[in-house]
Amino acid sequence: MCRFVAYVGEEVRAAPLVFGGEHSLYRQSWDPQELLSGSVNADGYGVVWYHDAKPRRVAEARPIWHDEELENTLAAVSSSCIVAALRNATPGQPVDRASLLPLVHDRFTFVLNGFLPDFHARHMRALRAELPDDLYAALRGASDAETLFLLSVGLVREGAGLSEALEEVARMVQGRVGKNEAQMNMILADGENIGVLRSSTVLLTNSLYTSGSVPFAPAGVVLASEPLDEAAAWTPVDGHHRVDIGPEGLSEAELVFL
Repeated sequence: MCRFVAYVGEEVRAAPLVFGGEHSLYRQSWDPQELLSGSVNADGYGVVWYHDAKPRRVAEARPIWHDEELENTLAAVSSSCIVAALRNATPGQPVDRASLLPLVHDRFTFVLNGFLPDFHARHMRALRAELPDDLYAALRGASDAETLFLLSVGLVREGAGLSEALEEVARMVQGRVGKNEAQMNMILADGENIGVLRSSTVLLTNSLYTSGSVPFAPAGVVLASEPLDEAAAWTPVDGHHRVDIGPEGLSEAELVFL
């Protein structure tokens, strides 16, 4: 399972969101505390920030601790919307640049913390058939994350809100996998807002927290797979809920039955 952090609010430096706190995202690459499966997050990393309303990304298919220059690079970056992720690849999923999280397309950024069972053998063709032609042509890899991402983008273009699109995609997945387990913690950002879904096709879901009191991001909302430090108050996102985060803060969560 992957680990991630996302932020929306007043402009802040990107480096502390990745490297700040006693239990930073960086530390979670080798010392995660709440993984449902796996033990480390060493199959790649990525950081996305917005500049002139467009997502900019750095990403590598190697453990984040191998990049000695990343903290210095991110120290020069400021943005009002930042998303970073560590990848713990599901067995059978490709480990290449096309699969590195966060994914970006047009103005959108996406992270999946989860998996679809037997994706390549049973579900990839059918789910990708639901994509409009231009988004199908935009596919660059063979991952479940990229498929769910572009399905979400298509729904937003049709008028859905960010978290509404994630919920609809999760329902599509449930319709395909039935009683088999699919974990679907997902975030979808557009540079000003972040839609969040914490869900799965079973009762148990991956961990997810929000905080509006992180010391290095005091004027916005931070979303994280695991709390980044003890100085902030962290609130768990309830399982099988969706949330929208924007300039006005955190909206009320809406229960999702899947």
